[in-house]
Amino acid sequence: MEPAPGFLWTMIGHSDSLTMPSYTDSMPLFERTGEWSGTRCFELPHGAMHLTEEEAYVLYRDIIEKTTGVGIDTGAGERSILGMRGAWPGTFSWNGNTPNYFNDTLIVIWKENGRGHVREFHAHTDTGAYNFGYHNSSSLRPNRRYRYKNGWHRGYNALQIDEWGYKVRDDSNKNGYWDDDRNGWLDGGSEDHDRTGSGHNIHLASVNAPLGSAKVHNWSAGCQTIPGHRNWKQFIDVAWESLGTEVDYYLVDTRDISPRVWSECTPDGSHECPWEITSNSFVSQRTTEGIQTSEFDEYNCSTADESGPEVVYLFTTDSQGEIEISVECDEPIDVDVHLLDADDANACLERAHRSLSRDIEPGRYFIVVDSWVDGDGVVRSGDYTLRVDFSD
Repeated sequence: MEPAPGFLWTMIGHSDSLTMPSYTDSMPLFERTGEWSGTRCFELPHGAMHLTEEEAYVLYRDIIEKTTGVGIDTGAGERSILGMRGAWPGTFSWNGNTPNYFNDTLIVIWKENGRGHVREFHAHTDTGAYNFGYHNSSSLRPNRRYRYKNGWHRGYNALQIDEWGYKVRDDSNKNGYWDDDRNGWLDGGSEDHDRTGSGHNIHLASVNAPLGSAKVHNWSAGCQTIPGHRNWKQFIDVAWESLGTEVDYYLVDTRDISPRVWSECTPDGSHECPWEITSNSFVSQRTTEGIQTSEFDEYNCSTADESGPEVVYLFTTDSQGEIEISVECDEPIDVDVHLLDADDANACLERAHRSLSRDIEPGRYFIVVDSWVDGDGVVRSGDYTLRVDFSD
């Protein structure tokens, strides 16, 4: 755990008397943490644009709602916090998320007098690369909502997670990174795995180094951290309402931002615009015959040749539960069903020839019905019926 503050002090000028830690460091105050003046530059997928604060509010709201499927609270003064894993402030492309650096972003958004407000902070959303001991370091799973409250951390006011029993990704080899087929396996120890976690607060990391070289180390065993006491003061001043106030935190993997944020589309079963599962006891009767989508030829959960055409579905949930998926087809048609936690062939959780059931966490999932190709190279595409049930 990070070192305890030597003493505590009270910050005046806020509607609440905020208890602050005594850490000091050389990390400068970054420009995007403060009030707006005119516009700011954003590096969007289609090019750089200058946005007003209201336009930035709408953009970040859309990223939350269209990626997680959860609507934010737009009541006056109600804060929502977005964590962008693997992106610098004002950018929306994957930066590699090098372990143990402050290369993520936390954004606070809220409405006041009908006007949107935005503050952006450099941050770290994984665990630091440090040996905290067995089952003592883990990263929050992305693409879902977490419930926090205005509370405490190490004796000072911070955002305190307000739920229990959530699944986290244990950093078994202590490299500060979630090692899986999608991110790439790294050398150095046992495989990382999911487990139940707790205590992932949002707090200060007091580091004495320029941002590009500052290391997280023992400042985070999985908490979301803001580098530098000056930046922390800015963050808690705008994120804090009053002790015990609830606040929603949405953590998003930058690679998984919904394409609909950048351009609306009519669902067609493609990776860019999948069919959305909007009801329980969902049934879809479609075909893979003649479909143009065929991006995934093999999945990390199977060695089967799935290089035939595929149809993609999107399922989001804000609660834990069991998902049951089945696919039916008549011979010689042979389609298989795949459950993924990202739109990536290396993010497959489970594959089945006919049916599967699995306990899942809140989050964003893809179901891909893919056409098998037999040993003679015959594509077994055709009509199918997909059924999806979810119970929490």
